[in-house]
Amino acid sequence: MIAIKSIVLTLWITATMGSRVPAGSWYVTRPQLPFQTLVQCGRTVSATGDSHIHVIDPERFPMDEDRDYTPKPATVANATEFQTARGVNHAVIVLPSVYGTNNSVLVDALRQFKGKYRGVAVVDPDSVTEEELNELHEAGVRGLRVNLNNNTDEDIIEEVKKNAAIAKARNWVVQLWIPLKTYVGLHSIIPELGVTFVADHFAHAEVGSKTNKTVNTIDPHKSAGFPEVIDLVQRKLLFVKLSAPYQNSKATPLYEDMRVVAESLITAGPDMVVYGSDWPHTSSKEGNAAVGGRLNPQEYRNINDAALVEIVKDWAGSAAQVHRIFVDNPRRLWQWYSEG
Repeated sequence: MIAIKSIVLTLWITATMGSRVPAGSWYVTRPQLPFQTLVQCGRTVSATGDSHIHVIDPERFPMDEDRDYTPKPATVANATEFQTARGVNHAVIVLPSVYGTNNSVLVDALRQFKGKYRGVAVVDPDSVTEEELNELHEAGVRGLRVNLNNNTDEDIIEEVKKNAAIAKARNWVVQLWIPLKTYVGLHSIIPELGVTFVADHFAHAEVGSKTNKTVNTIDPHKSAGFPEVIDLVQRKLLFVKLSAPYQNSKATPLYEDMRVVAESLITAGPDMVVYGSDWPHTSSKEGNAAVGGRLNPQEYRNINDAALVEIVKDWAGSAAQVHRIFVDNPRRLWQWYSEG
């Protein structure tokens, strides 16, 4: 059955490579289809939530001078066009690393969306003020991100604790973009912090395939940190975003090597997984060589967003689970309480 679905998806992705959004669109070169038309096996979605996008507006909000890379603009107008074309009702804007701890672009974007979107900010927990936190909350921020991939586990855990203390006081979540192995140390700590956590991008799980039908794959269940993630998900202490499979996959465009990761997470916590597009798909430091350095603007990844949605729906396995991933779970996580 999986093989047949993969063939169908492959044919569908190939067919949509020629599909385009209306002329003049900023992402006109990307293969897209209106989200409302995306139906596979009768699995339709309404009141959809996208739990991970970025807004980048360097003309109005300069990026951090010490940034690791320089993405091109992806403004509120661009985000509106992208989400409207897909029929998305709500989205979560995550402050990208290129802004450091300057959340001005995030606050501005949230205010323009007038309560329809939530935000995840990045702060220095040692210096952020109550006034700044109040402004973030008023704008629509409901989470803090810990984005540390090159630090020691001890340093990451300390930052998690500090951010959790701030988040707990405001009923926010803590969003983690950290190495998978760090969850070994966090496993006994997260239950004590009294706050909801959400892991970015499959919890940074290693590429894995129980069937070993893809090249250079690893069984994630044998990777340090993944069993701990599964346990936290089962105990309803950790949400996980099914987002940006290209961060770890070696099997584009179907990301079949990520199936075992996705299905393991869904099985562990059907109410604890959410979808995120990761729009506009930054290349991060990987794209610096092509443009001659970190301060030169780089192109975004050429990702078929429509196909990604279909792949996630296929992993979900049922109409009920699709609705959980795209509607019920994000509504609960991000405190959206209306259909509008």
